[in-house]
Amino acid sequence: MNKLFSNIRFYVLVTSVLLSVVVYFLVSGFVPEKSLQIVYLTQSYALISLVYLYLALLATPLTRLFLSFPFRGPYVKARRAIGVSACYFALLHAYNGFFGELGGFAALPFLNGRYLVAITISTIALIILLIMALTSFDAIIARLTFPKWKMLHRFVYLVGVFVLLHATMIGSHFATFSDIVPMVVYNATGLLLFLEAFRFDIYTQRRFLLGKGIGFGGFILASIAFLTILAFYL
Repeated sequence: MNKLFSNIRFYVLVTSVLLSVVVYFLVSGFVPEKSLQIVYLTQSYALISLVYLYLALLATPLTRLFLSFPFRGPYVKARRAIGVSACYFALLHAYNGFFGELGGFAALPFLNGRYLVAITISTIALIILLIMALTSFDAIIARLTFPKWKMLHRFVYLVGVFVLLHATMIGSHFATFSDIVPMVVYNATGLLLFLEAFRFDIYTQRRFLLGKGIGFGGFILASIAFLTILAFYL
């Protein structure tokens, strides 16, 4: 029991559950109309899930590039719980959005192609997140072996791409590119890509004895591809 209460993952998970409850009661208390409550809950849980997902993605490049980063150890240890929290809020978002706002499976035949694509890729992302959450425990990792577990959890990058596409295509906060939410999200994504490119640059130098700049070239190509996809869907 003492080991549980000294584990930062426990506190991350408890905080996530409490946060979801606080959000629910805040929305229920300040928004009188039931249909609007569902909308606000869907939006709130989506944004919180996005923050958790970003923190999970940021952990590796940030802690490996900056060895003196404050709270580096606890951050790395908490990463699994952060990923599980991202999945938890994604499930809350999906439930409220799909069954609350859209009306469930009965509404699918009436949706246009854009919505169907957005829902499809978000469903794939949610399934991947759920698999990763269910395999985030020490006993499961021991059974899978760490190399296989690590390979499986690299699909989180695909989740990040799918989530951004989903948000860009049908997210209410992403209707206007110049709004505060998309500006923060896309700038944060640019920072993540930059750090990952820098980390990849160091990796290629050490592993393959390649010259500097390989990672930054990849960053430029990835940025062009990312902006092309956004331009297509905006």
